Amino acid sequence: MAAGELVGDDLVESVVRDRLTQHDWNFGFIIDGFPRNRRQAEFFLESYDIDGVIVLDLPDSEVRRRVLNRRLCADCGMDYHLIDASPKVAGLCDSCGGNLVTREDDTEETLAVRLRDYHEKTNPVIELFRRKEYVFTVDARSAPEVVQEQIRKCFGLPPLARRPSREPGAAGA
Repeated sequence: MAAGELVGDDLVESVVRDRLTQHDWNFGFIIDGFPRNRRQAEFFLESYDIDGVIVLDLPDSEVRRRVLNRRLCADCGMDYHLIDASPKVAGLCDSCGGNLVTREDDTEETLAVRLRDYHEKTNPVIELFRRKEYVFTVDARSAPEVVQEQIRKCFGLPPLARRPSREPGAAGA
């Protein structure tokens, strides 16, 4: 993992197969980061019916910015992002006060390997799905809520119901 290498196809296919045989997904499921190569895509297409493939379009420069600024609490595992969701006190977890650390695989070298593999192995998979007209491309530079709404629209799902405001002075506060 630290070198940017991925789990082998046999193991990945076995995990996916085992998980999906549980059939607790009557209303659908989302698989993140799979399939990553042509073999995995062919396995999936032969084994399951799919409604679509979401491609989160993000320039490599933004991927790099996001990945290299991720931090985890060494004690409780809370996620932080030094630019978009930084802790109140630099280097310390807001929840438990533990030290924030960089994930072992969040290095410039490892990221370069992962991006290279994505462009060499996953882009052709996306083209395979695109030929079957399964692909929806979503601009992932937007705020997470906007990206989620775009994905929901791709699948014809209704917008999420917004929760009432819980600001001071609001009803029920």
